[in-house]
Amino acid sequence: IGIALVWAAISALLGLFAWLWVRERYGRGGPFPAKDAFALLNPLRSRLHPVESMLRTFRVREGHTVLELGPGPGYFTVGASRAVGPAGRVICVDVQPAMLSILRQRLQDAQIANTRLVAGDAVRLPLADGSVDEAFLVTVLGEIPDRPRAVAELRRVMKAGGVLSVMETFTDCDYQLEDSVRDLCRAFGFDVIDHERRRLGYTLCFSAPGAS
Repeated sequence: IGIALVWAAISALLGLFAWLWVRERYGRGGPFPAKDAFALLNPLRSRLHPVESMLRTFRVREGHTVLELGPGPGYFTVGASRAVGPAGRVICVDVQPAMLSILRQRLQDAQIANTRLVAGDAVRLPLADGSVDEAFLVTVLGEIPDRPRAVAELRRVMKAGGVLSVMETFTDCDYQLEDSVRDLCRAFGFDVIDHERRRLGYTLCFSAPGAS
Protein backbone atom coordinates (compact mmCIF):
# COMPACT_ATOMS: atom_id res chain seq x y z
CA ILE A 1 0.00 0.00 0.00
CA GLY A 2 2.87 2.36 0.89
CA ILE A 3 4.53 1.84 -2.48
CA ALA A 4 1.22 2.40 -4.24
CA LEU A 5 0.68 5.70 -2.41
CA VAL A 6 4.19 6.90 -3.23
CA TRP A 7 3.72 5.95 -6.87
CA ALA A 8 0.36 7.73 -6.96
CA ALA A 9 1.91 10.87 -5.48
CA ILE A 10 4.79 10.82 -7.96
CA SER A 11 2.37 10.27 -10.84
CA ALA A 12 0.23 13.18 -9.66
CA LEU A 13 3.25 15.49 -9.47
CA LEU A 14 4.42 14.43 -12.91
CA GLY A 15 0.94 14.98 -14.27
CA LEU A 16 0.81 18.45 -12.73
CA PHE A 17 4.22 19.29 -14.18
CA ALA A 18 3.13 18.09 -17.61
CA TRP A 19 -0.05 20.18 -17.44
CA LEU A 20 1.85 23.29 -16.39
CA TRP A 21 4.44 22.73 -19.11
CA VAL A 22 1.81 22.32 -21.83
CA ARG A 23 -0.09 25.38 -20.61
CA GLU A 24 3.07 27.49 -20.63
CA ARG A 25 4.44 26.03 -23.86
CA TYR A 26 1.28 26.28 -25.97
CA GLY A 27 -1.25 28.32 -24.02
CA ARG A 28 0.48 31.67 -23.89
CA GLY A 29 1.83 34.07 -26.46
CA GLY A 30 3.54 37.41 -26.19
CA PRO A 31 5.18 38.94 -23.10
CA PHE A 32 5.16 37.10 -19.80
CA PRO A 33 2.28 38.64 -17.81
CA ALA A 34 3.30 41.14 -15.15
CA LYS A 35 0.82 39.65 -12.68
CA ASP A 36 2.97 36.49 -12.63
CA ALA A 37 6.26 38.39 -12.51
CA PHE A 38 7.51 36.98 -9.23
CA ALA A 39 7.47 33.47 -10.70
CA LEU A 40 10.48 34.63 -12.74
CA LEU A 41 12.37 35.36 -9.51
CA ASN A 42 12.02 31.85 -8.09
CA PRO A 43 15.32 30.94 -6.35
CA LEU A 44 15.22 27.52 -8.01
CA ARG A 45 15.73 29.27 -11.35
CA SER A 46 19.40 29.63 -10.49
CA ARG A 47 19.85 25.93 -11.28
CA LEU A 48 18.72 26.59 -14.84
CA HIS A 49 19.96 30.17 -15.29
CA PRO A 50 22.93 30.91 -12.97
CA VAL A 51 23.22 34.69 -13.10
CA GLU A 52 26.96 35.22 -12.73
CA SER A 53 28.05 32.59 -15.24
CA MET A 54 25.45 33.74 -17.78
CA LEU A 55 26.53 37.36 -17.47
CA ARG A 56 30.08 36.21 -18.21
CA THR A 57 28.76 34.41 -21.29
CA PHE A 58 26.98 37.62 -22.31
CA ARG A 59 30.36 39.47 -21.99
CA VAL A 60 28.92 41.99 -19.54
CA ARG A 61 31.98 43.97 -18.42
CA GLU A 62 32.92 46.70 -16.01
CA GLY A 63 32.52 50.21 -17.37
CA HIS A 64 30.37 49.14 -20.32
CA THR A 65 26.91 50.22 -21.42
CA VAL A 66 24.62 47.19 -21.50
CA LEU A 67 21.13 46.87 -22.94
CA GLU A 68 18.83 44.32 -21.35
CA LEU A 69 15.83 43.93 -23.61
CA GLY A 70 12.78 42.57 -21.83
CA PRO A 71 14.14 42.40 -18.28
CA GLY A 72 10.80 41.61 -16.67
CA PRO A 73 11.13 41.92 -12.88
CA GLY A 74 14.92 41.92 -13.20
CA TYR A 75 16.22 38.41 -12.57
CA PHE A 76 19.51 39.39 -14.28
CA THR A 77 19.40 43.15 -13.79
CA VAL A 78 20.83 43.52 -10.30
CA GLY A 79 23.76 41.25 -11.17
CA ALA A 80 24.37 43.05 -14.48
CA SER A 81 24.28 46.45 -12.78
CA ARG A 82 26.86 45.35 -10.25
CA ALA A 83 29.01 43.75 -12.96
CA VAL A 84 29.33 46.98 -14.97
CA GLY A 85 30.23 48.93 -11.84
CA PRO A 86 29.73 52.63 -11.11
CA ALA A 87 31.42 53.63 -14.36
CA GLY A 88 29.05 51.47 -16.43
CA ARG A 89 25.36 51.58 -17.13
CA VAL A 90 22.56 49.10 -17.69
CA ILE A 91 19.57 50.17 -19.80
CA CYS A 92 16.44 48.07 -19.35
CA VAL A 93 13.79 48.36 -22.05
CA ASP A 94 10.50 46.59 -21.43
CA VAL A 95 7.15 46.92 -23.16
CA GLN A 96 5.27 46.46 -19.84
CA PRO A 97 5.38 49.43 -17.42
CA ALA A 98 4.09 47.12 -14.66
CA MET A 99 7.23 44.98 -14.98
CA LEU A 100 9.42 48.06 -14.78
CA SER A 101 7.59 49.15 -11.63
CA ILE A 102 8.52 45.87 -9.94
CA LEU A 103 12.08 46.16 -11.22
CA ARG A 104 12.40 49.74 -10.01
CA GLN A 105 11.54 48.68 -6.47
CA ARG A 106 14.02 45.81 -6.57
CA LEU A 107 16.78 48.16 -7.73
CA GLN A 108 15.94 50.61 -4.96
CA ASP A 109 16.05 47.82 -2.38
CA ALA A 110 19.46 46.74 -3.71
CA GLN A 111 20.68 50.38 -3.77
CA ILE A 112 21.47 50.22 -7.49
CA ALA A 113 21.90 53.65 -9.10
CA ASN A 114 23.51 52.94 -12.49
CA THR A 115 20.46 51.48 -14.24
CA ARG A 116 18.01 53.29 -16.50
CA LEU A 117 14.50 51.89 -16.97
CA VAL A 118 12.65 52.64 -20.18
CA ALA A 119 9.13 51.64 -21.19
CA GLY A 120 9.53 51.02 -24.88
CA ASP A 121 9.19 48.78 -27.90
CA ALA A 122 11.97 46.57 -29.25
CA VAL A 123 11.34 47.86 -32.77
CA ARG A 124 11.80 51.51 -31.72
CA LEU A 125 14.61 51.54 -29.20
CA PRO A 126 14.99 54.99 -27.58
CA LEU A 127 18.78 54.85 -27.85
CA ALA A 128 21.40 56.59 -29.96
CA ASP A 129 23.21 54.85 -32.78
CA GLY A 130 26.29 52.91 -31.67
CA SER A 131 25.70 53.54 -27.96
CA VAL A 132 25.66 49.98 -26.55
CA ASP A 133 28.60 47.67 -25.81
CA GLU A 134 26.55 44.55 -25.05
CA ALA A 135 22.90 43.58 -25.37
CA PHE A 136 21.15 40.45 -24.18
CA LEU A 137 17.70 38.91 -24.52
CA VAL A 138 16.63 36.00 -22.32
CA THR A 139 13.58 34.15 -23.71
CA VAL A 140 12.38 37.44 -25.19
CA LEU A 141 13.05 37.34 -28.94
CA GLY A 142 10.04 35.12 -29.67
CA GLU A 143 7.72 37.55 -27.88
CA ILE A 144 8.48 40.27 -30.44
CA PRO A 145 6.04 40.17 -33.40
CA ASP A 146 8.42 41.87 -35.84
CA ARG A 147 11.70 40.12 -35.06
CA PRO A 148 13.64 41.32 -38.14
CA ARG A 149 12.88 44.94 -37.30
CA ALA A 150 13.93 44.36 -33.68
CA VAL A 151 17.27 42.86 -34.75
CA ALA A 152 17.77 45.77 -37.11
CA GLU A 153 17.27 48.12 -34.16
CA LEU A 154 19.71 46.15 -32.06
CA ARG A 155 22.23 46.42 -34.88
CA ARG A 156 21.68 50.19 -35.03
CA VAL A 157 22.29 50.86 -31.33
CA MET A 158 25.28 48.54 -30.91
CA LYS A 159 28.88 49.64 -31.17
CA ALA A 160 31.15 48.01 -33.75
CA GLY A 161 32.29 44.70 -32.31
CA GLY A 162 29.67 44.82 -29.56
CA VAL A 163 28.20 41.54 -28.34
CA LEU A 164 24.56 40.51 -28.80
CA SER A 165 23.47 37.47 -26.78
CA VAL A 166 20.23 35.55 -27.27
CA MET A 167 19.25 32.86 -24.77
CA GLU A 168 16.34 30.50 -25.37
CA THR A 169 14.74 27.82 -23.19
CA PHE A 170 12.73 25.03 -24.78
CA THR A 171 9.95 25.20 -22.18
CA ASP A 172 9.16 28.78 -23.15
CA CYS A 173 6.07 29.04 -25.33
CA ASP A 174 7.84 31.47 -27.68
CA TYR A 175 10.94 29.30 -28.07
CA GLN A 176 13.07 30.16 -31.10
CA LEU A 177 15.03 27.50 -32.96
CA GLU A 178 18.81 27.95 -33.02
CA ASP A 179 18.99 28.02 -36.80
CA SER A 180 16.25 30.64 -36.98
CA VAL A 181 18.05 32.93 -34.54
CA ARG A 182 21.39 32.39 -36.24
CA ASP A 183 19.99 33.11 -39.70
CA LEU A 184 18.07 36.17 -38.52
CA CYS A 185 21.07 37.76 -36.84
CA ARG A 186 23.41 36.92 -39.70
CA ALA A 187 21.01 38.65 -42.08
CA PHE A 188 21.84 41.91 -40.28
CA GLY A 189 25.59 41.39 -40.29
CA PHE A 190 26.09 39.73 -36.91
CA ASP A 191 28.69 36.95 -36.71
CA VAL A 192 28.43 34.02 -34.30
CA ILE A 193 31.24 34.10 -31.74
CA ASP A 194 29.92 31.60 -29.20
CA HIS A 195 27.33 28.85 -28.95
CA GLU A 196 26.66 27.36 -25.55
CA ARG A 197 24.16 24.60 -24.84
CA ARG A 198 22.33 24.81 -21.53
CA ARG A 199 19.78 22.75 -19.68
CA LEU A 200 16.69 22.77 -21.92
CA GLY A 201 18.09 25.46 -24.16
CA TYR A 202 21.03 27.37 -25.56
CA THR A 203 22.79 30.73 -25.75
CA LEU A 204 24.05 32.26 -28.99
CA CYS A 205 26.45 35.19 -28.87
CA PHE A 206 27.10 37.40 -31.88
CA SER A 207 29.57 40.15 -32.69
CA ALA A 208 28.23 43.31 -34.29
CA PRO A 209 29.93 44.17 -37.60
CA GLY A 210 32.34 47.01 -38.09
CA ALA A 211 35.08 46.18 -35.60
CA SER A 212 38.54 47.23 -36.72
